[in-house]
Amino acid sequence: MGESMSRYTYTLNPSQGVTEKHTYRQSELEKMTTFHLREICRKERLVVSSAKNDDKDGLIRLIMRFRGQKEYRHIREFCEGGMERIQEFLKHQVIRFLETPEVDIPGTITIFHDTEMNELDGYRIKSEEKLFAGNLLLVDEAFKIYTCFYIEEIEDVAYLFKGKGMPVCPLEKHQYSILYFPNEAISEFLYDCYYGNHVFTPGHTEAVRIPLLDVQERQIPQADLPLVIDFGSSNTTMGICLSDGSMRIATAKGKTIIPSVIGVQEKAGGETEFLFGYDAQEMNRQNYRDEDAAVFYDIKRWISDADRVESVILKSGYKYQFPRKEMLRAYLDHLLEMARQQFKCSFTNIQLLAPIRQKEKFRRVFKELLPEYTVNCELDEGMAVLFHSIHSMIRAKAYEERRWYHALVIDCGGGTTDLTSGRFRIENNRVSYIIDLETRYENGDTNLGGNNLTYRILQLLKLRLTEELGFQTKEALFIGGAEEGKSAYEELERRYLQAEKWLPTRFKEYEGRSREQYFYVKNNYYYLFELAEQVKKLFFQAGFCYRLKISTNKGEDLFLDKWKLSFCGKGDGGSAAEQLETISGPLEICLYLHEIEELLRPEIYGLMERFLDQKFEKGQLAEYEMIKLTGQSCKSRLFLEALKQYVPGKRIQGVRRDDAGTELKMCCLEGALAYFMNCKLGYMKVNENYRVGSLPYEIMAYTHEKEEKTLIKSQDTQNVIGYISRFHIGNQLDLYLNDEQGEWLRTYHFAYDTSKFEKTTQKEIDEDYAGTVIQEETDIILEGEMKFFVWVSKERWGFVVLPILRDQEELYKGAETFFDFEDDTWELNFFDGRK
Repeated sequence: MGESMSRYTYTLNPSQGVTEKHTYRQSELEKMTTFHLREICRKERLVVSSAKNDDKDGLIRLIMRFRGQKEYRHIREFCEGGMERIQEFLKHQVIRFLETPEVDIPGTITIFHDTEMNELDGYRIKSEEKLFAGNLLLVDEAFKIYTCFYIEEIEDVAYLFKGKGMPVCPLEKHQYSILYFPNEAISEFLYDCYYGNHVFTPGHTEAVRIPLLDVQERQIPQADLPLVIDFGSSNTTMGICLSDGSMRIATAKGKTIIPSVIGVQEKAGGETEFLFGYDAQEMNRQNYRDEDAAVFYDIKRWISDADRVESVILKSGYKYQFPRKEMLRAYLDHLLEMARQQFKCSFTNIQLLAPIRQKEKFRRVFKELLPEYTVNCELDEGMAVLFHSIHSMIRAKAYEERRWYHALVIDCGGGTTDLTSGRFRIENNRVSYIIDLETRYENGDTNLGGNNLTYRILQLLKLRLTEELGFQTKEALFIGGAEEGKSAYEELERRYLQAEKWLPTRFKEYEGRSREQYFYVKNNYYYLFELAEQVKKLFFQAGFCYRLKISTNKGEDLFLDKWKLSFCGKGDGGSAAEQLETISGPLEICLYLHEIEELLRPEIYGLMERFLDQKFEKGQLAEYEMIKLTGQSCKSRLFLEALKQYVPGKRIQGVRRDDAGTELKMCCLEGALAYFMNCKLGYMKVNENYRVGSLPYEIMAYTHEKEEKTLIKSQDTQNVIGYISRFHIGNQLDLYLNDEQGEWLRTYHFAYDTSKFEKTTQKEIDEDYAGTVIQEETDIILEGEMKFFVWVSKERWGFVVLPILRDQEELYKGAETFFDFEDDTWELNFFDGRK
């Protein structure tokens, strides 16, 4: 690192002619001694408690909190008059060109219109000396500025970046160079100059001139094939098929999976901006414990109820509200821009992979969110997984012609688990393959997915932490057998509730307390959830041994950031709750593979039992040649163990593992890409058929005698129409949605107004509802009787209510009213502040 940079970063006395900003970067503070950090706190008048005087981490936190500069200020967007202001500065500035440091940049640079340049473009910047991530200028031999680049460091490698909105002056035949300014103050000045901020002009400027061979501009072409997006509860993947038949998968931070997470942060002037994926997660990690955790997880569930609004309190103290649709659109725009930048093509056609049960709903919501695109949900997730197998069998020529293959797909994602059955046959005719493919939704659990397993680990972490700090006695935790279901967790739930006194996480209960306490408790939960997610990923890895050490010492398996957690010192539930403090000394806990497996076994085995017991007893499982496990959560060997109780291991597919641990998530996307590529190139003709078979819900109402009447039974494969009667003076019918075990999930209030009913006749009803129970039952409706007919709409994943009334010997019909099965008023929400 050059002397000029270190002076600008450390020196408290302003240099001659430059306005010094008293801000510090984390990376630089970490290199300083505790004495140096105390000296900065003294000169910056930051009050240090005696307890933190020798705590290096605590001092760094304090300085970063009030004098921290989290990132370099880069010129990325268009600003009116910005380039002209920098040009004017260069015109009157004598620049001294330096021979060192030597900087090497690829000689030919291609700039694509309307998209950013980043590390994936591969313009690597090499130097013997450490370069700081500052602003660069593209100039010609006369020092005319054409655009601004900047340096970004990704995993210790420096790359050339350019913002999407940064304009480029028309390029002609010139001798182009890039100017790098070794003094960090000049880069900061260029930013202020570009945006018109009033600062002192530097007295002198030094620069390194890096000559280029050529600079070219290109338009981004339009893609023929669709962009395929697998939008998941925890993670999203996306890719395209190219015209040469190859596939490309989008990456973020070098990984093929993109977290389905949205963060919100405040900008200057009270404006807000959204962050996505890894950036949102990183923002959350940098958050202080007395600030709101401004991140949103599980955003896929929003599609069930997309019209709601989410709120968050940002650093200024203002409460901001954002419509879910606005945030979902912003996330999709982020994905589309990422695909455009990486694949160097624009898209008009988007294919989203949807759960089979909500295929129609997904299509409607995404068409509304992206009206300027052609949006389709041609494939459901189960069909995409099956096509992955079909494509592999054809490539390996490992199939029998015209034979029906039966498969069962168990997809355990971040938020839900779905059971889909399918059958397919392959025929190789003279010009292409003919594929007959049928999928059928069998069962599902919208409340068991990867987040459930993460929550169980969070509960264990909370217990271990309170035990290690001496609040609770260390004792073995008893988890019941898989056959006990939810009651297996009775002791865990009891002790977890006790731990709330010392390590509170139920932030909903703190809404009436001070703002600071509310954020302390909310951050406790969010930090523990993030930590539990990391624990789960490590335990699910193929090469993981038996023990995981979590410590405040950064050298161990997982780092425990003590500044993120707030404990109640006294723990008597009274005034102690007012004193939420951080951990004072070092802390270390160990988790073992066998206890994590014991913890998760009842959840996973219970799920398999609910899904497969009935099929096993009826002998239906013997029909399936292959069982496909897919979804990130299926990486746990517990899924394989539970499944082997029902079927031989050799028929179970999808349990191979790669180092990154993403193969089960990628199976769905790769199958979809193979499908669209083969169909587009005419290699295959696919005859699809999908349907929703049984459903895991029942609909119930009470008679006037308060007796339960089941209108729709769960697991009923017939299209049954249920009915119940009332006297017509009422104006509301309550309907109850239960799960397949008869447990209540939610209540629907069907309000109606008989004055708006339309007159009808038995003949019209016979014509409209011929052959159904509606036709039969309307004929026997009594005078003054209101009969409600209820039936399932499997395509829309909900049910319909139709009221018919007989009044003064005339029949009147209300409007058919649709209700969704799923929305997040009853679904298990791990971020509602009640856990």
